[in-house]
Amino acid sequence: MRGDGGRGGRSLRPDTTLSPVESPVEESYVRELPACCLRSFKSAVSAEQERRRLSFECGCGRVWRVTSSLDGRVLERFVVHGGPRAGGTPPAA
Repeated sequence: MRGDGGRGGRSLRPDTTLSPVESPVEESYVRELPACCLRSFKSAVSAEQERRRLSFECGCGRVWRVTSSLDGRVLERFVVHGGPRAGGTPPAA
């Protein structure tokens, strides 16, 4: 599946879910993120880094955590916080 305008990359899996740090019980699929947050997430997934991130911040001020993903690139870059659908408990605020 290619959604990159022919540049050779791959699209992010649409079943990845995220939750806002300030409201961890509210999950959203990656395709439901506001456009600015989706761009920030894509940048965070493609960024080279030495450690996995706990969250990412958008320029609009929202901070997101990945709660579930089957995308290998996402799993390489983020610590997954099991959300309500995963049966996990939300992280302490």
